[in-house]
Amino acid sequence: MNSARPRRTPRAVTGASPSSLPSLPGRRVLVTGATGFIGGALAARLAAGGSHVRVVARRPERAEALRASGVEVLRADLSDPASLRGSCDGIEIVFHCGAWLGTPYVWAAAHAVNVLGTRAAAEEALRAGVSRFVHLSSIAFYGPVRSGTVTEETPPWKGVELYGDSKILAEEALHEVATRGLEAVVTRPGMVYGPRSRGWTIRAIDWVNHGRPAMVNSGRGYARPIFIENLVDALILCAVRPVAGEAFTLIDANMRWHDYLDLYGRMVGKRPRSVRYLTAWLIAAGDELRALATHRPPRVRRTALGYAVSRALFSTEKAQRLLGWSPRFTMDQAMEITKAWLLEKGYLTPAARRP
Repeated sequence: MNSARPRRTPRAVTGASPSSLPSLPGRRVLVTGATGFIGGALAARLAAGGSHVRVVARRPERAEALRASGVEVLRADLSDPASLRGSCDGIEIVFHCGAWLGTPYVWAAAHAVNVLGTRAAAEEALRAGVSRFVHLSSIAFYGPVRSGTVTEETPPWKGVELYGDSKILAEEALHEVATRGLEAVVTRPGMVYGPRSRGWTIRAIDWVNHGRPAMVNSGRGYARPIFIENLVDALILCAVRPVAGEAFTLIDANMRWHDYLDLYGRMVGKRPRSVRYLTAWLIAAGDELRALATHRPPRVRRTALGYAVSRALFSTEKAQRLLGWSPRFTMDQAMEITKAWLLEKGYLTPAARRP
């Protein structure tokens, strides 16, 4: 089955016991970026599944919840390669989830963390004899492809935005280290959403709730979401399957932007607001000026507007075939979990559902 076709995600395994979830019991693992959304979810799953988990954090105080669950916390900074020395000693598997996500919005910061930091983490893993290095990249690698089918063989598209460029160069840096003996696997997830997701959950529902423009040209282009638990499943599979040297595109489905955002709209009883492409371009231009003045990331970029109107279909056939991966949670199930978390944390107040 080729996931390039617009479709609903496969039915999840409901009522699954913790022992049936992908995990690495007894394995010694290191997670970078564990104080962030994806790395934190991965580290928590691994610890709950019986792994011996070590994390590196620039601010260890933000990892107290993980420490309380038995996770070893080391202080290290991806932008300071020397601080990583020894972090992989005794480690079997590294999950490299740490990344620059836009602040400060300058190329030097993006390059220091995403490119040089990835190289440093890979070099340390190679030195320590780590058996597998799983790298978290992004579908930003492919750029805003407008049409056709995107596979892992689709070439990178440089020059769109700082984040995408830094992820492309990070993969290149990792590949160079891998040629010297490191078993590396690259993952390229789409829009990761779910509990604790700031970009594709908290911000998305806030924009819909406050009537901010959330989509372009009525949302007819494709969004490419992936639920956090489905992504964690794939990351763990990348650590144990015989897939060294491979890259994997990971999304739950190709779905219209208006369908994705309408799921949040139903939570708040409002319809997502759309603007025309020209209006979006003007808004982006203004936001980029603000970003230059404040060194904070723009919320929307002119060069990235192609993502909003793209109708390219992203295939996960390779992940299904080589990893045996498919989304365990359907979109409906994932959104119910997400809604419950939003209510619990106060990001969402009970409201009548919109029909």
